[in-house]
Amino acid sequence: MKKVSQELDDQLLLYLDGQLNSAAREGFELALKQNDALRQRLAQLQEMETSMKKNIVEEPSKNFTQLVMQKLDHYQAPSSSFTMFNGILLLVGILLLTGIATVLVSSGVFDQATGTIDLNTIQLPKQYIQRSLPSISIDGKLVINVIILLNLGLGWVVFDRTILKPLFRRRMQMLR
Repeated sequence: MKKVSQELDDQLLLYLDGQLNSAAREGFELALKQNDALRQRLAQLQEMETSMKKNIVEEPSKNFTQLVMQKLDHYQAPSSSFTMFNGILLLVGILLLTGIATVLVSSGVFDQATGTIDLNTIQLPKQYIQRSLPSISIDGKLVINVIILLNLGLGWVVFDRTILKPLFRRRMQMLR
């Protein structure tokens, strides 16, 4: 099927809506008789228009908003599967892991844990990389310190979600 230009498509819509004056309508009907693609597009648009007229838009009742607003106070948030007990256990685990890692770092276990990663040992096609790649040195103590800091951040998030949030929620309910 030959595609109809945007201008003709716009004229088709105006023709369907009855917005063309008599001279323009007669000229457009003449063009319709001569152009098969235009007639097919008109048939498509007429089919879409009739199917859209068949669909009835449903409207809610006049007191819908009022009924919804009345029931908002009765709605209770679903209980989460992340209970306070599970949160406290997770928090204790995080603090225990952080404590053990801190003791190990302070006793010097990771002082000698250093190494280098030589990127030249990785088998890469020579067509992509012509130069020698650098070596990356890794300090074990620094890696463990970063892990400890991440655990402390995670611990604060868990502490907030499991202890502080329920505590302040109860206080707000008592003030009401």
